[in-house]
Amino acid sequence: MYISVGSSCNACEEKEEVRASLSVMDPDGKHARIIGHGVRNAVGLKFVGPVLYGTNMGADHLGDDAPDDTMFAFVDNTAPQDESRDYGWPNCYFKAGKVFSDPASSSLPHKADCSRVPRPFATFVAHSSPLGLEYFDATARSPALKNSFLVALHGSGKKRLKRGYSVVRVTAHAQPQDFITGFLQNRVIYGRPCDILNMGDDSFLLTDDYSGVIYFVHRKEQEPGTADRK
Repeated sequence: MYISVGSSCNACEEKEEVRASLSVMDPDGKHARIIGHGVRNAVGLKFVGPVLYGTNMGADHLGDDAPDDTMFAFVDNTAPQDESRDYGWPNCYFKAGKVFSDPASSSLPHKADCSRVPRPFATFVAHSSPLGLEYFDATARSPALKNSFLVALHGSGKKRLKRGYSVVRVTAHAQPQDFITGFLQNRVIYGRPCDILNMGDDSFLLTDDYSGVIYFVHRKEQEPGTADRK
């Protein structure tokens, strides 16, 4: 069982080791060990084959345009991993896909080598707040879904930034692409996407904690519970 625990601050030395980390343990909580440090707030976790992917929200003190929010390939169960990886926080952050040292952490006792921080699988515009994610494999018929992730961007707490409030499509070595938009229009919030669940047959559920609803999203020619139309 894999569990992420968020940080308690924007840039600090945590008093609890489990903060800002990713852990693995038995279902009863025994044999727990930390396999990733420096993960400020990894919310969505999803295994695709042997690889564990997850979203991660960056700090809030670096201005409107930094840091990038990120998505990492945290674990590959086909490869040995004897020690915990450091994903950079609070010492390092990403901006425009490049890693930088956070000046707010200069007085902290723990230092991280930013050049050794793993590269993200994907980055999102600052303060877009990625939460849940889902993967659609080669069995998906729609090219828009096949071999792709969908990621729910909850949206910035500052409406003026117009960041997030959408669902984006993520594939390897490409920038995220808008998939569902319209949750923020003319400074009016209509929804804040949270999580996604693949229902098969190119359909999925999408939760929205602002409107308190669950959307069922499917292909236009498909009616729930019926065969495909020609």
